Amino acid sequence: MFSGNKDEPEEKITDIWRKYEKGVEYLQKINHVDKTNRCHRFYSGDHWHGMKSGGEELPSFNFIKGIIKYKAATVAQNSMAAVYSPMSTTPNDIISTKICELLGKYFERSWEKGKLDELSWKIIKDAAIQGDSYIFFGEGADVSEGQIIDNVNIFLSDEQSDNIQGQKYIIIRERRFISDIRKEAEENGISEDELDLIISDEDTKDQLGDKIEVRNDSKDGKCISLLYMEKDEEGYVHISRSVKSLVYQSDTSLRKKRNGENIDAGLKSYPVINFVWDDKKGSGRGYGEVEHLIANQIEVNKTIARRSIAVKQTAYPMLAYTANLINNPDDLDVIGGKIAVNNGNAQAINQLISYLRPAQISPDAKNLCDELITGTKELAGAGDSATGNIDPTQASGTAIIAVRDQAQLPLNEQVARFSQFAEDLACLWFDMWVAYEAEGLEIETEQGIVTVPIDQLEEIKVNVKIDVSKSNPFSLYATEQSLHNYWQAEAITFEEMVEALPPGCAAPKNKLKGILEKRAIEEQKNAEIQKNIEGLQEQNAQLAGQLQQMTQALSGGMQEPQSQEIPQGVPQEIPQNIPINV
Repeated sequence: MFSGNKDEPEEKITDIWRKYEKGVEYLQKINHVDKTNRCHRFYSGDHWHGMKSGGEELPSFNFIKGIIKYKAATVAQNSMAAVYSPMSTTPNDIISTKICELLGKYFERSWEKGKLDELSWKIIKDAAIQGDSYIFFGEGADVSEGQIIDNVNIFLSDEQSDNIQGQKYIIIRERRFISDIRKEAEENGISEDELDLIISDEDTKDQLGDKIEVRNDSKDGKCISLLYMEKDEEGYVHISRSVKSLVYQSDTSLRKKRNGENIDAGLKSYPVINFVWDDKKGSGRGYGEVEHLIANQIEVNKTIARRSIAVKQTAYPMLAYTANLINNPDDLDVIGGKIAVNNGNAQAINQLISYLRPAQISPDAKNLCDELITGTKELAGAGDSATGNIDPTQASGTAIIAVRDQAQLPLNEQVARFSQFAEDLACLWFDMWVAYEAEGLEIETEQGIVTVPIDQLEEIKVNVKIDVSKSNPFSLYATEQSLHNYWQAEAITFEEMVEALPPGCAAPKNKLKGILEKRAIEEQKNAEIQKNIEGLQEQNAQLAGQLQQMTQALSGGMQEPQSQEIPQGVPQEIPQNIPINV
């Protein structure tokens, strides 16, 4: 698929590359790459980029980084949980509901496996700095392979819309090794002659950050590779890969086949999700926080630099002396040194050598600097009250949360966008599970591994809802205080309070649970010992009763016989009492 000038075959360019060039041209017109690079430099503290200062390091107060970190943390600290539910009632509604419950657990496991907590922080921070950010998932079912794409490396068919799934096509630019591209091209059946069209380049001008690459030879160098994605008339995603003069992976439909025929299961969502920090009219890119803070940051840095120079020049005493009347001026700086004076006396020494008094520096410069920093942070919604600069020992957790939440109201829009990001992610993952899990979806539960047949997943039309919960320190502190108050009021037991403590709270929940478990084991042992003691006591009582019965029986059998008349002629025997020891 080439579309170049026939008279110049060496300039063959693929259709994908021509679409890419149009995207590059648009980003250059809006100065997108330079703006993004500048925002990242100011966030990282490189405020004097390109300044020739004679080797001297100039001072700066980087308040931009503090504002971005606070705002990004405020948004990212919200925990997201996906709740799947059937979109419509069917005869198998009970089965569909159960499957949706399993999908919610599988989403949670996939979120942990993909390290989305860490990735979401990076995505939100990048969006706050540059305006928009993107995450891309590969062509397989493993959602843990998500990677962040720089906003300068993604090109949309409609740059005026931030609706990713509504784009006609999406192009992702990569810089890959020549050897990897050629190996993949050979696997796709590309001939040896066409492989020669894959050559290295040094086109890094539109990349972010350090654009210097390790220089390699033509075989081990890098070149731009384009991943092209579009949807067909039925809505299924097709992909292809191209360098400038060769499509080394032809059009591939991400759709399942059974017995050589397409079936309904397939990927209908672009494996790309965007996060836009704030809307920009007429653009799908949005804008971040840094761009509008740069002017104030520059003025603060200049003011600090001027104050520093003024202090160096006028704030310290300067030594003045008459050069022709001092024999050893180099000894003036020597501690305890001797000074030789020509044609002078003791009264004239002060006229020959003297210190100039330091000049008074106006406080206006410092006041301007402080006002710029404080005013900028307050207007950005990142002042002391917003960032939680409150002594928690002097206020309750509930009061701190009330003050903080009031200050964070402007960020509710970004929190809502993060919730939408998680919802888009949940929908995309479900689409990927249906498209790639041909053998069924294996979900680990407390009862064991449950396999959901792919046919049942294909039949379900799911609805996704995102539950948002805050997990910041003050929220945990307030929850811990509330549980402690309930326990003191004897509304709950100590065991119930420990069980209800949220993860990550200040109280050592795991250690308390360990103490309660040891206590339960000891109580169980004591109960068994007490039970054994009671059993022995019962046996002793039974033995004592038997002994008493035996004693009474023996005592009754040894009573003296009543006197009887002895017939005459019968010899009389005198009985003898024989003691019996019991």
